[in-house]
Amino acid sequence: MKAIVVKPGEKGATLKDVELKETVGENEVKLRTLRVGICGTDRGIVTGKLSFARPPEGADYLVLGHEGLARAEEVGQNVDLKEGDLVVPVVRRGCSKCLNCKIGRQDFCETGEFIEAGIRGMQGFMREEFVDDAKYLVKVPRDLGELAVLAEPLSNVMKAYNELVFVQKRSVWNCDDSTFGCRKATIIGSGPIGQFFAMVFKDNGFKVTVVNRRDPNQIEDKISRVVGYSFVNTSKGLDDVPESDVIVDTSGYPSAFIPLLRKMKRNGVLLLFGTVGGEKAEITSDLITFFVEYNISVIGSVNASKLDFEQGMTFLSVWKSRYNGVLQDMITKVVKPEETQDAILEKEKGSIKTVIEWSK
Repeated sequence: MKAIVVKPGEKGATLKDVELKETVGENEVKLRTLRVGICGTDRGIVTGKLSFARPPEGADYLVLGHEGLARAEEVGQNVDLKEGDLVVPVVRRGCSKCLNCKIGRQDFCETGEFIEAGIRGMQGFMREEFVDDAKYLVKVPRDLGELAVLAEPLSNVMKAYNELVFVQKRSVWNCDDSTFGCRKATIIGSGPIGQFFAMVFKDNGFKVTVVNRRDPNQIEDKISRVVGYSFVNTSKGLDDVPESDVIVDTSGYPSAFIPLLRKMKRNGVLLLFGTVGGEKAEITSDLITFFVEYNISVIGSVNASKLDFEQGMTFLSVWKSRYNGVLQDMITKVVKPEETQDAILEKEKGSIKTVIEWSK
């Protein structure tokens, strides 16, 4: 079986034949991989920059890939799926020790002993086929098809949005007409995660601004017009960035979000999503005073539960018809497995989401 293999801590990825003997149990499904998305986490592993990446216990390599879409080929007797059904696998698997993991909320694991497909301790989905426990599989609506490869990144956005709404119950946050129509959200970054945040906030009534340190490319400009949000180039100044109730950072760079904090309204939320390494920033007492005096909450969010995947799948189905062609436009490049390393290491200018096509 062909797979994209890495050795965590070393640079590079290889397409090679591997032997992974996996029999199908009564609660499991054998799956044929159709598409796998490429993201910044994959890039960090292949460049050797992510220290937490590790192979499964007893293995000396890691099969990459966590944004999977697959087709059921063999179904265990206790599984409520049929051969031919499309599914998206959940990435993180719990530690089986803490209460959160025991109730399916391994995205809030308390021990840190979880595993994640294609990232830490579990072989990923960049391979021709795999066997998985049915409880970690999310069925794809019939009309969504191959666009469901976007479900994994969207699931993380759904979780973060749900956290935001929960935290903001600390005060009356609805507008005087009971909606969120008077609230404003600013999203830092215009990659797939930034686009999904913009769509989720927009669908929940917020006025949305997406910012980047450049003008939008042709695809981003089209998406902004179809979805109905504003795009601001912050390299030209911050005057066009509105005062916001929520600032979402998808970049991971303090230099991107700290200058925007003066645009935050009282009782607002800074939602941190992006992760990178290397950049340093100073936290001053004036900044702490601002957070205290303005009742600012800071939320860090990572990963998602099966419920978040299911909610995201519903949104994708709605967006497929509501935002004509936008989801297709977000998939800017489709590559073959043998082109994976170049696609990961050499992200093209203007690219939003690259996916690997394993099978049709």
